[in-house]
Amino acid sequence: MNNQKIRTSDSLPVSSCDYWINLFCLIIFFAVLTLVHEYFPKIEIFLLATIGLLATVIPLWLNDFLELRAYKRSSTGLLDRPGEVNQQRIIVKLIGLYGTFFIILLLYHFNPTYRTSIRAVEYYEPFFKFLSLMAPWIMGLTLIYFWQMDRRQSDPYDGYWHMGCLLTGRLKEVNKGILAEYARGWFIKGFFTPIMFVALASNLDFLLKTSRMEGLFSFLALFDYILTFLYTIDLIYGLLGYILSLRLLDTHMQSTEPTLLGWIICLACYFPFSALLGTGFFPYEDGIIWDTWLSAYPYYPWVYYLWAVVILFLVLVYCLATVAFGYRMSNLTYRGLITSGPYRFTKHPAYICKVASWWMISMPFLSLQNPSVALHNTFNIGVVTLIYFLRAKTEENHLSNYPEYVQYAHWINEHGIFSAVSKHFPALQYSEEKAKRWKSVVWFKKLS
Repeated sequence: MNNQKIRTSDSLPVSSCDYWINLFCLIIFFAVLTLVHEYFPKIEIFLLATIGLLATVIPLWLNDFLELRAYKRSSTGLLDRPGEVNQQRIIVKLIGLYGTFFIILLLYHFNPTYRTSIRAVEYYEPFFKFLSLMAPWIMGLTLIYFWQMDRRQSDPYDGYWHMGCLLTGRLKEVNKGILAEYARGWFIKGFFTPIMFVALASNLDFLLKTSRMEGLFSFLALFDYILTFLYTIDLIYGLLGYILSLRLLDTHMQSTEPTLLGWIICLACYFPFSALLGTGFFPYEDGIIWDTWLSAYPYYPWVYYLWAVVILFLVLVYCLATVAFGYRMSNLTYRGLITSGPYRFTKHPAYICKVASWWMISMPFLSLQNPSVALHNTFNIGVVTLIYFLRAKTEENHLSNYPEYVQYAHWINEHGIFSAVSKHFPALQYSEEKAKRWKSVVWFKKLS
């Protein structure tokens, strides 16, 4: 497909997953969660989360395999007919995989983030319990998976094979580019999985305990409950996205972010990096948030309730954007084009709504101290907004390597919810040429 056809295309590319199935599986998650907790009220939260996730994954797998036939897509790199078994190659790949697991476990063990205090140890405990529970299953199932997949790959000498060659001393056979891409992908999974799991466990614990409290009947308590529930939806698919990366179902990482800038601004949004160079370095709250301000004006109660509803709506859209990805959700990667749900209306619904909700919750332009504090807070949240703007731009530049994304981005230029506004401000419109001329610091490879 040439550039001219892409620019003038009136068709919206098909999304790589089924949005409505993703929504339906959320119902399954919470239904199973409620049922199990009802009959086993003392069950540990990590086990409860694991059961809910497994119940969610099964129908997703069945839909991708039986209905969408994702394994037939060209992006999987799989052959229609399996070739011969190459036992030596499979063993090398398994050595690469298990060696990777061992390295990640060592990094968890020696990383002070997970053991700086008793509180930190307790916070991450659900994840390590989950890891202990799933490890035997993962080790066993990967044997079967690799045995089958190696015969079906058009290019079986993948990152696992090159990692295995590295670990077995066959250094001359190692392709540094493939190995580097492999390492980046596993760093992403290893870094984000603990964050997502412990946050999910914490949210589920809050939801289950709060639902039985009488205090839930106050408006603010209900607001906090709904807000936590919505963020839990985001965490479910965020976590599944990092755990389930399978070529067979076309959920594998086709590529990782190619620029240093893209990595810096993404990691700047997550602890511990955020405390050093990102969002945590620019605090924009002084303890006074929307509820404090608006509850002080009892003569206009409708403003208070309307403000709360708008915040919840923004967070809802943010979470539905994650639902659109399903278990293809992950930072710093491309795992297939998403054009359904909120992405039907704009390229970056998650970032737009997340940042907008932060502005409305924190109200940084107001302060009980003095105008200079309000100005300082507003400046800081402005910097945070800029970070997310740069995340959006670097992601666009990365995805511009894929013709289907370029077609989608040009379609949004013409048909998106902000198309009328962007026509008056051309700088806001997507441009393939600008995306490929982006002057960020290139670390891994130049954009094609």
